Amino acid sequence: MMSELTNLKQELISISQASDIGFNYIPKAKEQIETLAASVEALNPTPEPTNKIDLVQGRWQLLYSTFGLERETTLQRLSFGKLPNVKVNVTGIFQEVNTVDKKYNNLIEFTAASDVQGITLVSGRYTVENSQRLNIDFWETSVNSASKDLSESDFREALGVDNDSPLKSTLSFSGWSDITYLDENFRLMRGNQQNLYVLLRND
Repeated sequence: MMSELTNLKQELISISQASDIGFNYIPKAKEQIETLAASVEALNPTPEPTNKIDLVQGRWQLLYSTFGLERETTLQRLSFGKLPNVKVNVTGIFQEVNTVDKKYNNLIEFTAASDVQGITLVSGRYTVENSQRLNIDFWETSVNSASKDLSESDFREALGVDNDSPLKSTLSFSGWSDITYLDENFRLMRGNQQNLYVLLRND
């Protein structure tokens, strides 16, 4: 079984990486990913993943999702309407989970028209509902420069926003996600909008 699982996982990872977070997938690839994901889920070595929540601890890279995020988007869309309407190009999506304080943060890396690199953070906390499901409350969103050498004023100038434009704002919405596969370095999740997420450990 382990050999079968290893092969299925590797194929799923390879196709997911080629999809570029889902930005470049074609219908055939989507079907392949869904089929492979279902096969991997059927061989889940952690049938009650929230009882092994320490395996979720750390930083994960999103390889593929059906969430519908666009590569060319705006800070406003990435922040659920809270941040300035600045055009950005998404370059990477990550998730950081801290099981000590139950933080569940999503980070979206981007470049703006000025080639400045930034990170949009959507901060959340999770609670365990059952052996598979996490309920997530999102409470804040913010955007920061990816370079520690860039001051906030220079970052604002690079984005083309003034001092009155918020770079941080509160959020108030909730969702849930089922962990449908979990091992030391790979995770599959299905959210409340029936979206599939394929994540690889990135510590």
